[in-house]
Amino acid sequence: MDAASAEEVGMWLTDRSYFVLEISQAPVMGLASGSRRSVHLSVREMNYFLMQLSSLINAGCPLLMSLQALHKQLPPGGLKNLLRDIKEKIETGKSFSEALKNHPQTFSNLFITMVEVGEVGGILDHVLERYSIMHDSLERIRGKLFRSMIYPALLLSMTLVVSISLLVFVFPTFIEKIQAGGGQLPLPTQLVMKISGLITGFFAILFSPTRLIPITPWITIPLYMILISAGVLAIWRKIAQNDDLRRYWGTFILSTPFLGQIFRQVELSLFARTLGTLLRCGVPILTSLGAVEKAHGNQTFKDAMGVIKSGVARGESVSIGMGRRQDLFPDSLILMTDVGERGGNIGDMLEKAAALYERDLETAIETAVTLVEPGLVLFLAGFVVLIALAMYLPLFDIMRVVR
Repeated sequence: MDAASAEEVGMWLTDRSYFVLEISQAPVMGLASGSRRSVHLSVREMNYFLMQLSSLINAGCPLLMSLQALHKQLPPGGLKNLLRDIKEKIETGKSFSEALKNHPQTFSNLFITMVEVGEVGGILDHVLERYSIMHDSLERIRGKLFRSMIYPALLLSMTLVVSISLLVFVFPTFIEKIQAGGGQLPLPTQLVMKISGLITGFFAILFSPTRLIPITPWITIPLYMILISAGVLAIWRKIAQNDDLRRYWGTFILSTPFLGQIFRQVELSLFARTLGTLLRCGVPILTSLGAVEKAHGNQTFKDAMGVIKSGVARGESVSIGMGRRQDLFPDSLILMTDVGERGGNIGDMLEKAAALYERDLETAIETAVTLVEPGLVLFLAGFVVLIALAMYLPLFDIMRVVR
């Protein structure tokens, strides 16, 4: 049993007509402590858990019976172990929200807060249904954005690998043999030689001080990619640990042409969907705004939510606080929020706004991918043409001299 003291365990057992012989503390590596750190669910498993549980509870099945039914039909794995642990916590007298708090890496603070409100207000079925819809909607958008960028990212990565290989290992050797015969190099060849010299010089500086083993091209290229990835990851962690850097990065991302509009729509969709769902479930406005603030990934939007929350705490409306950041919140969303506040249905209005933003976001993602893919193909084609001209023009000159 998960309890604050041995006396609490004894009282719980005595109330249920058990005769206590001994109460001792469980090992540190028991079920509760192990599950607190190790249970990780995929998006698919989380969607399954939310949809199935909300369906069973909406059908009138008690919570404990619903968890037992889900536990029985699942194959062995992380979700089955998680349900068993939650079920055992509830059987020992814990509430559903208290059982969820033992898995902070699995369940977000937003979900736990909504479950607490559902338990207090007797609307757990409604809360689970609304959260499952919101979670599925947001994950669908994130998944679509991720899948849309796979092909452009792979194409760009292969372009960089091929370009570096040609410029560092193939082109200098080829041109060196041509220069041995004398003659003036054409302009495209000179341009590519300068680019090749810059890249080769950079890699020479990078590896010359600590070159302990012979590095062949087949080892060098993956090594370069690993070092670049590690550098990007280190920079990202540095940004994540500093509020000022996160704020600067968030502003920079939102001000980026075209892509900034997509990221802005992602944050607006998250704001409208999350706040609307919380308010429809009866969560207090300040608690809802605090949960939305934690849910945002962009520091600029986090700061804006803090301003709105402070204004609401002073008696202002949400729409007035949004109006102070018109650079982030469009007039249409501010108007819909104001109408919802005046009509007492702000949650419904925000969810309608979220549906509009999600549809616009899907269209924007499709448009971006439609533009990026041909752009990368044209860039690769132009690079190939430049390399071909740089390599073949000197050959043509040599053939003309020979004739």
